[in-house]
Amino acid sequence: MFFIIGEKNKKVIGVDITKPKEKRGGPAMLINGISKALPYETKYCKFVPLDGIYPSDKKEIDYYYFPYPSMGENTYEEWKNIQRANSLLLGPAFIPANWREFPNNKYWPERRFKEILSTIKGIIVHSERVRDHLIEKSKTQDLINKFIILRPCTVFLPNDIKPFQEREYDIIFYEKYADYNHHKQGEQLLSLLNGTNKKIQKLRYRNYKIEDEFNLAKNSKFILYFSFYDTGAIALKEIQNYGVIAFTVQKDFVINEESSYYIPELESDDITPAFNKIIKLIDEISNKNLDTIKIAKNNQNYNRCERALDDLCGGLMKLWIWKILCYNWFCGFFEINLFNY
Repeated sequence: MFFIIGEKNKKVIGVDITKPKEKRGGPAMLINGISKALPYETKYCKFVPLDGIYPSDKKEIDYYYFPYPSMGENTYEEWKNIQRANSLLLGPAFIPANWREFPNNKYWPERRFKEILSTIKGIIVHSERVRDHLIEKSKTQDLINKFIILRPCTVFLPNDIKPFQEREYDIIFYEKYADYNHHKQGEQLLSLLNGTNKKIQKLRYRNYKIEDEFNLAKNSKFILYFSFYDTGAIALKEIQNYGVIAFTVQKDFVINEESSYYIPELESDDITPAFNKIIKLIDEISNKNLDTIKIAKNNQNYNRCERALDDLCGGLMKLWIWKILCYNWFCGFFEINLFNY
């Protein structure tokens, strides 16, 4: 049997663009960016904005996307009771309250995470690292196919891009401790960086003004993004859009070999190998004739919110194909092998 996804069975996804209370922060900026990209249509998906999503909604919508944790437990029960929970897409800010303590029974989405994951269409996350953390902690390996990886995105597209050699600072050290487990390594890494002849500037999550971020991005060559779990990563995208070259421990944040580098050694308790690798790369890259305008434009194209919606559509396509092909032992075989791949 052959099944072709095309214009005739294009899926309509309603996106909740209700504004969160906070104006700054990953979730709020993500909603702002996605809302500005709507309506958006591809060969397989049509995304439409919705000012709120309700179980009683009778619109011709196939799936409903909540980018922000605005859905309460009672609302979830309503969707479940009318047997429409399988049309819901939640995240990336749906959970957790604390990465290290997940799942925390004090919070209903975490207390009922496995049940929620089994009944809804999918959970949106920003990286495989986040997905694997949630799966391991909640023991939901059998539901790996319910996770959709959507890139962080931004509508911020600066055009005042400085040449590489005219930038004043070498490295932005951006620290974000969502799990509170890497402070010691962060302090050691910053100390090692400050011991070099590089000009270092530090930004700490939620501890700076947006104007300072943009000014540093415009005048910096590299960013060491010391963050291990993200429900936003919008600041990284904004900084990348100035043509700043990134080092990260989350491999999904790598755009291409010219603009970003995956550094798995940042995960280690001994931070020295990561430091040595990064400094060596910086010295090698700095000797190249880099075109920061080209890098910035490529980053901006990759970081557009339309591309994030493409990710969501692609993830949904995999779920549709999975539903068609996945049955009996065949399903179990591929779940196990996909998770171990």
